[in-house]
This record gives sequence, structure tokens and C-alpha cells, in this order.
Amino acid sequence: MFNRSLVVWELLGVLLLSVLLRGQRCAADPATPPLQIAAFRDISAFLLETVRKDYAVALQITYVKNADEAHTRLRRQQADIVFMSYDDTLSMALQEQYGEIAAFMPIHGGLLDLCGTLDLAANKNRVGIDTDTGYARALRRYLRDRLSNADAYRQLVWIMAGATDLRYEKLRAQELDATLLNPPFSYRPGVTRIAALSGNAVVPRYQGVVANLNRSWLGSRSHRASLAAFITIYQRALRDLRAHPDDTIAKLVEFYGLSPPIAAAVFARLWASDGLNATGMFDDGALAETERIFAEDTGLTVPRVRTWVLTDPERFGP
Repeated sequence: MFNRSLVVWELLGVLLLSVLLRGQRCAADPATPPLQIAAFRDISAFLLETVRKDYAVALQITYVKNADEAHTRLRRQQADIVFMSYDDTLSMALQEQYGEIAAFMPIHGGLLDLCGTLDLAANKNRVGIDTDTGYARALRRYLRDRLSNADAYRQLVWIMAGATDLRYEKLRAQELDATLLNPPFSYRPGVTRIAALSGNAVVPRYQGVVANLNRSWLGSRSHRASLAAFITIYQRALRDLRAHPDDTIAKLVEFYGLSPPIAAAVFARLWASDGLNATGMFDDGALAETERIFAEDTGLTVPRVRTWVLTDPERFGP
């Protein structure tokens, strides 16, 4: 079926591609400053660094230590674009009543595995989460269902352990018994994957990371041009990564220091049902399921009209 919105993005991106594709000169040109992006050190880091390095896009990337920092950077306009979970978008829009936030592009469906060991009889009950928002809501729903009874669930000890890379280090240091990890950390040697978080009866679908911005930032014509070009290049990079598996696996080996077999397993997971969002279009079902988890956990009603999601390029204005 003809997708007018996607075609509009492609045409707009082609026209504006030169805004960002200026190599080192772009970063030095005061008229075209690099896009400021805040993100986690999950697979988002690999994607963004690939866009910056292989496509000569001027990006200045800051990696956050937890979701609270991601919220703060967006609210204080310390980043043009912030990568964080869709649950965190909901948290800012509906709990914090931050009307400026707008998610404009899906990144991945979580890629989440519960890793480590949960054995309540052996007092292995320390579960690491980033903050109370984000993936923690889905994990709480999952474990409430999968543990034998409510008393077993109440034995869990929840530890605020920071972002994925930090939780991985604490799991390896035996400061945690179990936590959610995504690639590459969930595939590293010594990590036991218990189960995938989504794609089951408890969490059938899930929207993980999305790219967010402040609506007022779009008031600038140059910002809109930079954004359109970034989206076009990002989507081109995704297509190239998927189309050339041998090259992508080699890049994963180099970027993360993985063995080729582990890098190949990570590559395969990137395109699974909970993997990278291959287009810039949001999946309504994944959004809706994440919203149901959010509503159950917070007691808030999620409005039917998603004013915090930009789904149509015409909303970006001329």
C-alpha cells in the first residue's frame, strides 16, 4: 500500500541531506551545529555511532546513567533529541505533565531478556532496575504473573541499579541476582538469559526506545531541516546494516569487543520481533500494549489521542 508519509520523509530527507552530510566541516560550521543527542549505552550507542562515523553526520552524543538523567536533559533542553523508553515518554507526558515532549521515531521493541538467576529458596531475589519508570513496569507485570503467588513476588528486592551497561556490571559483580539486559550485554559470556520479556502471554508486544524532542525546538526551520535529514540518514543506515550482515557483524565485533559467534547472535536478535524498528512508523499495537502496562502500574488513564507522539511529517511544519 502506498505510504504517503514515508515517501514525504524520503523526499524531504533527500532535499535536506546536505545539511548534515558535511563531514568535519559540519561540526565546525556555526550555522549548522551538530545535533545534540542523549541516549543509553545499549544498542542505541552502536546505531548512533555508526550514523556518525559511517555517514559523516555531525552528532554530539551523551550517554546517560539512568532514565532520570534522560528526563532532565530533555526538560532542560540539554539535548535536541533524547533516546529513552516509550514508557518514559508516557511518564513525562502524563505523570510529570510535561507538554513539550514529543516522540517522533521508534527505535526498538526493547530487545529485553531477564538475565541472571532468580531462586527465592536460595535468597537470590535482588532484581536490578533503572528507575521505577521504563522497563521496570513491564518487568513487574511479568514477574507478578510468572512467580507462583503474591507472597513469592513480595520477596523480591528491587535495586535501583542504573542503565543497561551499569546493570550488566553489577550483575557480573554479583551485586544483583537478576535484571533486564539487552544486546550486547545480554549475550556476553557469563550472562544467563532466563527469558525474553515480550512476545509472551504476559507482555505480548512492547515499544522500547523511542526518539524524543521538545516541541518548541521544532520552531526553528534549521532544526526541522536537521531533523528531517537525520531521520533519512538513520533509516538508510538501518537498511544498510540489515542488507550486509557480514559487514554488520564485523562492526559489532569491533565496536563491542565481541567474538564473531556472539556478534552473529546479536545481529540475528536485532531483527527479531522485539528488535529494531525497521521503519520510522510507529506500531499502534506496541504503543497500546506499553500504554496498558503504564496505566495498570500508575492508575492513570492514557488518553485516546496521543498528543505526545508525532506520527505525521506534516506536523513538523514547512
